[in-house]
Amino acid sequence: MVGKLRDQIAAIHALWNTWQTGAPLDFRGEYYKLTLMSPFFNPGRIQHPNIPIYIAGVNTGLARLAGEVTQGFLVHPFHSRRYLVEVLQPAIQQGLAKSGRARDEFKISVTAFAVTSSEEDLLVRSQIAFYASTPSYRAVMELHGWGEIAEKLSGLARLGKWGEMPGLVSSEMLASFAVVCDPEELPEKLKERYGGLVDRLGLYLPFTPGQRDDFWKGLAAALKS
Repeated sequence: MVGKLRDQIAAIHALWNTWQTGAPLDFRGEYYKLTLMSPFFNPGRIQHPNIPIYIAGVNTGLARLAGEVTQGFLVHPFHSRRYLVEVLQPAIQQGLAKSGRARDEFKISVTAFAVTSSEEDLLVRSQIAFYASTPSYRAVMELHGWGEIAEKLSGLARLGKWGEMPGLVSSEMLASFAVVCDPEELPEKLKERYGGLVDRLGLYLPFTPGQRDDFWKGLAAALKS
């Protein structure tokens, strides 16, 4: 996965370079070989060619790759502050060091779970249970000593017992993976958890234009202050 994605990013840059400079396309990687660029598929030069590339991930391999060859990393919603600080950030820094770049040349973007109502509680527990059941995400649970619970969730997922899975997500787990608070406390709680750690922040909540407008406007204003 990491090697193929690295190759793909390099191939994208090769295409962009050909379009921008007119140089012949000649990319020969481990997974991709690109040597033909017909005028029909060449959009030509653009005014702002320095296009940032972000990649997403859960584990350290993709975090290191992001730090080495991209401009940003999209942190998966299934994370805790501890996982972000102890696992992902060091991996990103390793990649940045390899590329000779500083942290301020790179963006970390987070989509955070938030629980401000009983409806959101069930939604988030269900999402956490689903992600925790994924074997390739096991490192997140194991960091907190919840590997055995992750194994049980994987077993329930294999049996299709989705309705039973949220019940294995304890209040401690919920509080580790989500910001749990009253709606009016959410801006401050988000700042406490992510302030100084990330550059961009979004919420893993349904967004429907025209619904809860006051909530979203208030949240945006409070986070900007």
